[in-house]
Amino acid sequence: MKRVDWKRLLAAGVTGCVLTAGAVARADESNAILDLLEKKGIITADEADMARKYYTKQQAEAVVKFDKTKLGSWIDELKWNNDLRLRTEYFDNEDQSSTVDRLRFRYRLRLGFEAKFTDWATAGFRLASGSASDPVSTNETMDDMFQKDPIQIDLAYITVRPMNAEWIAITGGKMNNPMWQPGFASPLLYDYDVTPEGVAEQLTWKLGRDQRHTLFVNASQFVINEIANSSDTDGYLFDTQGGVDMKFGKDIKNPVVRAKLAGGFFWTDNAAVTNAIPNNSPTRGNSVKPNGSYLADFAVIHAEGEVAWQLRDAPVLGTPAVLTVSGGYVKNIQEAFETLSGATTNIAPDQTQGWSVQAQFGSAKKKGEWQVAYQYKYLEADAVMDAVADSDWGTVGGTDRKGHVVKAAYNIQEWWQLGITAFITEKISNRPNSGARYTAAPRTGEDLLRVQIDNVFKF
Repeated sequence: MKRVDWKRLLAAGVTGCVLTAGAVARADESNAILDLLEKKGIITADEADMARKYYTKQQAEAVVKFDKTKLGSWIDELKWNNDLRLRTEYFDNEDQSSTVDRLRFRYRLRLGFEAKFTDWATAGFRLASGSASDPVSTNETMDDMFQKDPIQIDLAYITVRPMNAEWIAITGGKMNNPMWQPGFASPLLYDYDVTPEGVAEQLTWKLGRDQRHTLFVNASQFVINEIANSSDTDGYLFDTQGGVDMKFGKDIKNPVVRAKLAGGFFWTDNAAVTNAIPNNSPTRGNSVKPNGSYLADFAVIHAEGEVAWQLRDAPVLGTPAVLTVSGGYVKNIQEAFETLSGATTNIAPDQTQGWSVQAQFGSAKKKGEWQVAYQYKYLEADAVMDAVADSDWGTVGGTDRKGHVVKAAYNIQEWWQLGITAFITEKISNRPNSGARYTAAPRTGEDLLRVQIDNVFKF
């Protein structure tokens, strides 16, 4: 009968128990311990293998026991994406007769996840605070004597890649905006909180050495209004964009220079007929008919670009030494907006273009990193559709303003970012229906300082 080496058996047993108790340890660390014991001759190869199998079994049973989230066997991966933003916001208005200075406190809560079924299908869902009638903001203002605040469906989509093809993705439902924009402090065309509804297609092709360059095409077909008694007047928004993403340098994962350039065409169908403007506020900016509906359908040419340089490998005061320069241009070529035929006023016609430039240094993604940015933005009244334009541009967002944006951010922790943004803007035109839709008299001046201090927590 073979003699039992109790010392080695005890060592293997203790090792297995320790590995089981330390379920938070990674598998590679556990294997390293067993390899060391085997190398020193404390345990044999068979005993090490037995300990590994025992540990793997116990770990799997522990996951099943303590996992309170039961998922279908067909779900390969589930990623949570949650954040809470606390904001202090101050407005300093030039025109004290119509709009006084204001201080308010707001929060934004978003709770969501993305589930991966297979390599070719994912689904996403997110709830967010804010008003159901506002497509460009998920903020909730602290007011109204502690009343309960609403929460809305912000995302509900599925993305598939037909035939498991990596070069095409088709998304349907309520989704993140598939159209690419530079990382502006104040975007030109779409507010970053806009989550459109409909169908979108995204096509990508890899090119060049190491497949470091990418050609892309984004196309979207979105519903903006549905008329129950007539399909002929349903409102739609379409956008098509093509561009290139180029990387230069030896390491394509950390390129010395990255340039992304794109151009596209944004247009609407029956936006003027529906007479249902989202967030129908008298201060958004576009020209309107006497009944309040849009003057005409939009036809906007847009071009955008962003170039990032890694100035050196070593960080600067704890942040990556990356300088990013970006810009964009928009032009509404719809003739009705140039002549204002049928509008509520003929003052200052042809307010149909906009542009923006920005310089940014650093990156605020990891603990101790920081970022600063400066942007100049010029956006005329009818250059873009005000219902989906940046909600922070001006008093309540929209168009018909020009000015400066100064922004800074610092990551106290990877999950906690402190930021401050100042908008220093003024009205471009004196048109009454841009900045005050239903006011008969022309508006002048209206310089505005808007300051936001944000604490963002990710969990």
